[in-house]
Amino acid sequence: MKTARLKVKELFFVVVCVVASQQLSAQDFDEIAAKYPNEYAVIEHMYESLTLSIKDGQPYAESKTDQDILVLSDKANGVYNRQYIYNSSYNKLLEFEAYTKVPDGRKYNKLKVTDVKTESARGRSVFYDDTKQTGFDFPSLIKGAVAHMEYSEAHKDVHLITPFYCESYMPVIKAVYIVTVPAEMQIKYTIRNDADKKVKVEETSKGRQRIYTFTATDVKPTARFSNAPAASYYEPHIIVQLVSYRNEKNELVNFLDDVNDLYKWNYGFINNVNTDTKDLQKLADSLTLGVKDELTKARKIYEWVQSNIKYVAFEDGLEGFVPRQAAVVCTRRYGDCKDMASVLTALLQLAGLKAYFTWIGTRDIPYDYTEVALPITDNHMIAALNINNDWIFLDGTDPNCIFGLPSAFIQGKQALIGISGKEYKIIRVPEVDVAKSSVVDSTYITLSGNGIKGFSSVYYNGYMGSDVYTRLMYSDAKETKDYVKYRMGKASNKFILGSYTINKLSATDKSVNIKADFEVPDYSRKVANELYINLNLEKFFTDYSIIDTAKRKGVPLENEYKYLIKQYTILEVPESYNVTYIPKDFNLNTGIFSFAIKYTQQGNKVIAMQEMSNNYLLMHPKDFTEWNNAVKKINNQYKEQVVLEARK
Repeated sequence: MKTARLKVKELFFVVVCVVASQQLSAQDFDEIAAKYPNEYAVIEHMYESLTLSIKDGQPYAESKTDQDILVLSDKANGVYNRQYIYNSSYNKLLEFEAYTKVPDGRKYNKLKVTDVKTESARGRSVFYDDTKQTGFDFPSLIKGAVAHMEYSEAHKDVHLITPFYCESYMPVIKAVYIVTVPAEMQIKYTIRNDADKKVKVEETSKGRQRIYTFTATDVKPTARFSNAPAASYYEPHIIVQLVSYRNEKNELVNFLDDVNDLYKWNYGFINNVNTDTKDLQKLADSLTLGVKDELTKARKIYEWVQSNIKYVAFEDGLEGFVPRQAAVVCTRRYGDCKDMASVLTALLQLAGLKAYFTWIGTRDIPYDYTEVALPITDNHMIAALNINNDWIFLDGTDPNCIFGLPSAFIQGKQALIGISGKEYKIIRVPEVDVAKSSVVDSTYITLSGNGIKGFSSVYYNGYMGSDVYTRLMYSDAKETKDYVKYRMGKASNKFILGSYTINKLSATDKSVNIKADFEVPDYSRKVANELYINLNLEKFFTDYSIIDTAKRKGVPLENEYKYLIKQYTILEVPESYNVTYIPKDFNLNTGIFSFAIKYTQQGNKVIAMQEMSNNYLLMHPKDFTEWNNAVKKINNQYKEQVVLEARK
C-alpha cells in the first residue's frame, strides 16, 4: 500500500514537472492575453492532489499543491506579488518551494523567492489561534513571467479535510483536483455551485488505488460584494469525505458517512466536560432564588453569563473543539463560544432545566448537516434550551442578544443538539419574523420659511433595538451625537440636529427610544401662490438600490435580519394655506419585501405613513429583476408631493 501511494505521488509529480517545464509559446501567450484583455495575470494551472492512506492504524492524508500564475501585464508587479500559505497543528506544512520564471529571449531565468516568513495568522477577533501563515513575495512579475508555487501538507485528522475551490481571485485556465484512495477506504464527494457542469469527473483505477480526477477549465473569478454571503454560497467547489475504512483486522470502521458518525466524533469532545459541577450549584441557586417560572430562570442565567463572562476567541488545533470546564470559565470570567456554551448548559441544568451543548454553523456556511455531515458544516457552539417542547437557542458570545431571539447570524441554520452520547436532535433555528425587529418613527413638522422644523420620536425594537443599544453603549459623547444625527437625519443633507434625548427603555429587551428636535432649511418649494412639500422625509430606496445584474451574476444579496420600518410624518398646515393635492396611496408586495405609502388629511394636518417590510435573509439572483422593477416604481412614487395653495 505504501509503495502504491508513492507511485501515485510520483505520477502526480511527473505530470506537474512536465507542465511546469513547458515554455509558453508566443502564440499561446498572445491567445491567452487576447482572451483576458482586462487581466494583469491568470492562473495557468492550479493542481491539488490528495492522497489518503492508513498510518499507524488511523486514516491519514497528504496533499500536494502546484500553481502557476502567468503574468499578462507589467501592472501585475505590485499587485500579485504577495502570497500566503496557511497551515496549523492538524494541517502541517511539509515542503515548500516558490520562484518566478522570468522570460529571457527563448528561455526563462529562475528567481527563487527570498525572505520567507512564517508567523501567526491570528485575526483581530481571535485571542489565540494556532494557524500559521507562510508569506513571501514573487520577484519580477513582468509580462510573460510565470510565478510558480508548490507545497505539500500532512493532514493529521482526515475529519478536517477542507474543500477544493475551482475559482480564485483571477481567472483560472485549468483547475485539477486529484483524490487517490486505497481499496480499503470508501469516499464520497459533493460538487457545489456548479449548475453549468463546468467540473468534469473521471474515476480510474491503478492497482489497488482508486483515483478521482476533477477538472474545471476557464473558471472566471466572481465579483466580490460587501453585502454578499460567503464565497461558499456561489463559488464552485468539491467536498470529499471519508465514509469508512478497513482496519488492520479487516474490520469495517465507519468514519464520516452521515450525521450519526459526525455526532459520535463531536460528542467525544464534550463527553468529559462538566462531570463535576458542585462548585457551580451555589451560583445557579443564587441566580434563580425564589423564581419558579422556567423562562424567568433561564433568562436570569443567560443575562448573568452575558454580563459577567467576556467572549474571547481561541483556536488551538483540536483543543479548539473542546469546551472548558464551566467552573474554570466562571473563575476566569472569559472564554470562547464553546466555553460560553459550557457555562450556560451547566448553570441551566443545575437550575433544573433541559439544556444541551449545541453545534451550529453560522450563516457564513451554506451547508446543512443533513446534506453535508462534516465538521466544515459548523463553526460555532451555543446552548439549546427546551421549555414546554419549545426550543430556545442561547448564544453567550453576543452580550446584547435578546433572550428568546437567536443571535442574528444563526437564523435559519440547522442546530445539532447533543442530548446524550447516543441521542441528538437536528432542529432548524427559526428566522425571526419581521415584526419582531422594528423601527417606528413619528415625526411632526411645521413650515418655517422655505424649510421645515420638526420633532421626531423613534422607537427601536428587536434586532434593530439591539444594534442601537450596542452602538450607544460603546460611544462617547461626540460619537453618540454623531450617531443620533445619523439615525434621526432626514429630508436632506442640510438637516440640523437640535436637542435630543435617549431612553434605553429595557435592558432586557434592548429597546431604545430617541427623541430629537431638528430643522431642514430650503426643503419646501414655492411657485407663485403654491407651496410644494415632499412628505417622504426618508427614502428607503434610491437609484443606488438598483442591483447591477450583469456585475452581480450568480451572487446572492445578504440581509442581516428581517425588519419592519413604519414612519408617520405629520405636517401641520398653516392657516393661510389650503391643501389642494394629496398623492394617491401606493403599495406593492414582492414576497421579498413589501412597501406602502398612505396619505390622509385630518383637519389641518396631512399625514403620510410609509411602511417597509424587509422579508429576506438571502435574496437569490432569480429575484433581482423583480426587486429592480419594484424599486423603480417606488422611486417614481417618491417624487410625489403635497401641494398647498395660499388662501385668497
